[in-house]
Amino acid sequence: MRLKNLLVAALLLLAGVAQAQPQMTVPVDKDVRIGKLANGLTYYIRHNNWPENRANFYIAQKVGSIQEDETQRGLAHFLEHMAFNGSDNFKGNSLIEWCRANGIEFGGDLNAYTSIDQTVYNIDNVPTQRAGAIDTCLLILRDWSTGLTLDKDEIEKERGVIHEEWRLRTSASSRMFERNLPKLYPGSKYGVRYPIGLMSVVDNFKPKELRDYYTKWYHPSHQGIIVVGNVDVDKVEAQIKKLFGNIQNPKNEAPIIDEQVPDNAQPIVVIDKDKEQRSSEVELMFKHDVFPDSLKNNVSYLVYQYVNGAVSSMLNNRFTEAAQKADCPYVMAYAGDGDYIFAKTKDAFDLSVSPKDMNVAADALKAALVELRRAAEFGFTSSEYSRFQADYMSSLDKSYSNKDKRYNSQFYRECLGNFLTNEPMPGIEYSYKTMKQIVPMIPLEAINAQIKELVSKNDSNMVIINFNNEKEGNVYPTESQLLDAVKSARAENITAYVDNVKNEPLIKELPKAGKIKKETKSKKFDYTTLELSNGVKVILKKTDYKKDQVVLSGTGGAGSSFYGMPDYINTKVFNSVIGISGLGDFSSTELQKAMAGKIANANLKMSERKMSVDGNSTPKDIETMLQMVYLYFTNIKKDNDSYNNLMQQYEVGLKNRELSPDIAFSDSLTAALYNHNPRTAPLLLKDLKDINYDRILQMAKDRTASAKGWEFTIIGNFDDATIRPLICKYLGSLPAKGNDVASKRELMPQKGQIENLFYRKMETPKANCYMVWHNMNLPYTLEKSIQVDMIGQVLSMEYLKQIREEASAAYSCGAYGGASAADDGFKIYQIVGVCPMKPEKREIALKIMTDEANKLATTCDAEMLNKVKALMLKQIDDRAKTNGFWEGVIYEYDKLGVDTYSDYKKLVEAQTPQSVSAFMKEFLGSGSKITVVMLPEGTK
Repeated sequence: MRLKNLLVAALLLLAGVAQAQPQMTVPVDKDVRIGKLANGLTYYIRHNNWPENRANFYIAQKVGSIQEDETQRGLAHFLEHMAFNGSDNFKGNSLIEWCRANGIEFGGDLNAYTSIDQTVYNIDNVPTQRAGAIDTCLLILRDWSTGLTLDKDEIEKERGVIHEEWRLRTSASSRMFERNLPKLYPGSKYGVRYPIGLMSVVDNFKPKELRDYYTKWYHPSHQGIIVVGNVDVDKVEAQIKKLFGNIQNPKNEAPIIDEQVPDNAQPIVVIDKDKEQRSSEVELMFKHDVFPDSLKNNVSYLVYQYVNGAVSSMLNNRFTEAAQKADCPYVMAYAGDGDYIFAKTKDAFDLSVSPKDMNVAADALKAALVELRRAAEFGFTSSEYSRFQADYMSSLDKSYSNKDKRYNSQFYRECLGNFLTNEPMPGIEYSYKTMKQIVPMIPLEAINAQIKELVSKNDSNMVIINFNNEKEGNVYPTESQLLDAVKSARAENITAYVDNVKNEPLIKELPKAGKIKKETKSKKFDYTTLELSNGVKVILKKTDYKKDQVVLSGTGGAGSSFYGMPDYINTKVFNSVIGISGLGDFSSTELQKAMAGKIANANLKMSERKMSVDGNSTPKDIETMLQMVYLYFTNIKKDNDSYNNLMQQYEVGLKNRELSPDIAFSDSLTAALYNHNPRTAPLLLKDLKDINYDRILQMAKDRTASAKGWEFTIIGNFDDATIRPLICKYLGSLPAKGNDVASKRELMPQKGQIENLFYRKMETPKANCYMVWHNMNLPYTLEKSIQVDMIGQVLSMEYLKQIREEASAAYSCGAYGGASAADDGFKIYQIVGVCPMKPEKREIALKIMTDEANKLATTCDAEMLNKVKALMLKQIDDRAKTNGFWEGVIYEYDKLGVDTYSDYKKLVEAQTPQSVSAFMKEFLGSGSKITVVMLPEGTK
């Protein structure tokens, strides 16, 4: 692609709208304080008070694995791990412990990542009302910048942790991807700098080599500090200058030199196979130049992003529609423009295709490329573009309406992009007003010109990747077949796309509205209950936590346990089948087109005991959401094309299902939990023949024949006056022919001591374990639910400390505890321990998991408990600012009579090591524990 062509076109376009937008340079958000110290360190500071009293702190490095020498492969990522294992001001793991004591969760709020050309460390959701928290977080950033201890003993312990991270993250696709990177990046370091590195290096490097990498690359001229949240900008800036101003860059500083990706005159074709790869995947890429960082502060870049987004969106809609045709050789295709794999110096237009079978991979590639050519040669239609523009403008409005309720992480992403690659960060006021002016002036011709540039007509800079399942007897696509597919697609005689659109309302005849018979106000949680004339109950709670959001949930009627064995398979796929069906007179595709410019959705689902409806919308599209709910009760449309495509997707996904060790483990866990109950059996390839679309539609019709007794909850930023007539019109008019009560509960976990240890052949030997303790006898109370949550978190700390840090037996291990109850009297408390572990150290890990749980029945570490309490007290404030949280609170209060909010903080603060241990002793009294362990075949 010739990038300059688009730049010229964009500038010409903008010249025509100069009166509407005379300022061609994109300004920088005036609310962000940006500065640069004399030593080169850049900082971004922005005040934001949503949610209240929180702040996020980041330090970004413009370096990553691409800076490694051949003998250092893996050290950039290893160094990231060591940032949590000792520094000038935080010895050992005291950094983690300080964060925990201040309600900052390790692995969630406190974390980091390493990629090819960047490394970023974060401390998120810091409670700013805590004395000294802001200064301490800045001190942590300072230590990450230049003060890591890199102690020899800590390095030795971390080798095993990283080795287990490599093991955990290794999969069929990652194995094929990594071994083919040199071919995908010929002559470039990108082909030999996968961030996880080489385990031969991780296991054997000398500590001095890691210190040398740190000294060489981590210093102010490569670093950016980002602070967003409820902070005093002036004070933070002064503290940054104080802490970082005197740090020196190394003498003879090594410059950061962008690694280039050479063009390829001849196509690069990669074909590979793996025994655990479940399906065939084909990817076609056309490499092209990146948009220069130096020009991103021009309005032409905003146009460039918009145009590329339009191309991708309209193309992907076409792919979805084409995949529903019976003769289409792929079940899914997707196109988009972005980085060439993970290179910052080369972009690519990428077409990903999921063939129906490996034998038709070349045909699938051809068919998808024909669709690309159809768009490139004939262009998109005006109706397609009108829908995209309507959706884009609605999305703009949605973002702008919520401008005062943006999270710190949203601002961080803007600052990070600006620091790393000069991405514009003009602020939402400018973005909204500018795009509102420009978008209507960008003609369809500009979009159609761009797709011609993206879809290359020759083989230079073309890359094809094909990954397949390895099995005896398989016949794989050849390089010549894939190249011939491209050649054939280019020679295909094609016709223009026809956009079939229904220009009619979702509901032709509006239903006769019901009435509100009774209205009750709950002072406790400030919600209103409406009882409608058809027996439907509606709970309303108005909030402004997100000004662009209204959420709906409804339950009623009988669920899957109402049906016997002949319908087991139908109940397993019910949600998916109904989800792809149409509504009213609209097929699934027609419905998507009819929804242009609207942000609303609803889904009908079946669970074990009840049916449910969930939905969401913006305030202005509430009526559309309610119309969809009404249609799910009255007029679900059979859509054979969408159904056939879904069945083909199932077939592709299930054909080699048994090859995945993770799925084998999940199946074993479910079987152990529910004693091989056939209702919980996984969906298999052989089951597809037993799915009956007509029967599923009849089940849906039966379960929605009467809405009497259904209860709906609507929470969000709605208008009180206008929502009531809509509720009467669409929910009050639902059929009410009689009660359809919930069906009985059948699925409950096994009681007693259950153990399942099995061995599995794997390409990369892995071991995994779940331990599930449960008790269904204890009464359901808020205090007990708090206690079981605390126990899960304390256990998680113990597991990380002993299994990961001390034994180096796992990378990611932990535990969680929870309680739940239902309106049929069922209640359960559960504690789940999780440990993907090193096979050779399984006995150590399993012993720790069991012993630490048992110890909690007699003693609980007071310091750990205090840290858990700090986190829970912080999290409840954050959760209470979300609509989903109040949906749960109101459900438990209304249906179970349990107030899970009012005394929450008081009960958290009241817990002691003694009270927690007393609960654990009572909890373990049920004697129910289910253990499932998977080991690699041949493990001794």
